Amino acid sequence: MNLIFTLAWRNLWRNRKRTFITMSSVFFAVILAILFFSMEEGSYKRMIDSLVTYSTGYIQIQDVLYQEEPSIDHAMLFDEAIEELLEKYSDRISFYVPRLQNFALVAAENTTRGSMIMGIDIEKELLLNDLSKDITAGEFLTKSDEGLLVAKGLATILGVGIGDTLVLLGQGFQGATAAGKYPVRGIVDLKIPELNNNILYMTIENAQWFYGADERLTSLIIMPVNPAHTHRLTNEMLADIDREWYNILTWEEMLKDLLALMKFDMAGTMVLMIILYIVIAFGLYGTMLMILIERQKEFALLFSIGMKRSILAAVCFLETLFMSLAGTLMGVIGAIPIVAYFNYNPIRLTGQMAEAIAEYGFEPILPFSSDPAVFYTQALYVMILSVIIGLYPVKRVFQLNILDAKH
Repeated sequence: MNLIFTLAWRNLWRNRKRTFITMSSVFFAVILAILFFSMEEGSYKRMIDSLVTYSTGYIQIQDVLYQEEPSIDHAMLFDEAIEELLEKYSDRISFYVPRLQNFALVAAENTTRGSMIMGIDIEKELLLNDLSKDITAGEFLTKSDEGLLVAKGLATILGVGIGDTLVLLGQGFQGATAAGKYPVRGIVDLKIPELNNNILYMTIENAQWFYGADERLTSLIIMPVNPAHTHRLTNEMLADIDREWYNILTWEEMLKDLLALMKFDMAGTMVLMIILYIVIAFGLYGTMLMILIERQKEFALLFSIGMKRSILAAVCFLETLFMSLAGTLMGVIGAIPIVAYFNYNPIRLTGQMAEAIAEYGFEPILPFSSDPAVFYTQALYVMILSVIIGLYPVKRVFQLNILDAKH
């Protein structure tokens, strides 16, 4: 066995050009596969993280009717039963974020627009998404503030700035009239275009007064200590809550339409990945075929002096394995700095492509994922592909005709 390893290793460096051509094929194949997959995974992860952070959270407690009919009339009462539930699972809940949201007509001096009013607990909202870092003008709300924080896109549409006054008109809890005048304290640039053009924030106390919904919430966001345990925590909390009045949903249940769209898109991505693997396979096969044609006389000579076909086949396979391993390792090492760069500096799209993505409600950028799974899965796939193709020289060794190979 040591002899076979020694022969395989020496053969690699006997013809360095041939070895480097094969390793380069694997190297570029691995880099291409990792970059493509990293871009796809990064885009999906960015979408989900943005929606979880700015919209749904991982888990929500709602009134049992709210999911089917999201009306202010189905705002739940934040009572002792909810407080006891939170206390029971406090060791597994990182924090919770109360929200009261509903639509209202927002009027500036010359423009009106239907928008989402989001009542937030200032301190707890900052734990979820740290909106204060996204302030582009003015300042963030304080707990006793009676002003508004307006999304940047909505502020542009309404043509308002810091210090301007907005008139809000809507329907409150159980048909009460909701009306008021509020000054603009700050402008925030949200990461999701759909939200950026439609949301304004006020303190949850002001929102409850505005809608006449004292001590009521449209949702209570739960952020688990370990997001991987979201489903387990949800099921256990459901078993302890009064299902007649309350419901508990995971982010997947609240974003069903988005996930269905993503699965459809992922199917298209898998088709592209299969095409990429086919291109890689043919590239590697062409390289192997070139090596075999070049070495036919060498193989015939080795058979003539008594080398067994099984030993030569094992040597050829080990050569392929060594070249594939080296090419794969170099490909992973070469991809790491590229992925790291685009992970911190996402590609920002422009033109029609940016507009198309923005229409779906997402930020028009292409972030790259630095998840270790991106590297080892693609490296493993290309490695397996290389080894399978590496079996072709083994087959040819057993089928080689010595007399034909000498000519």
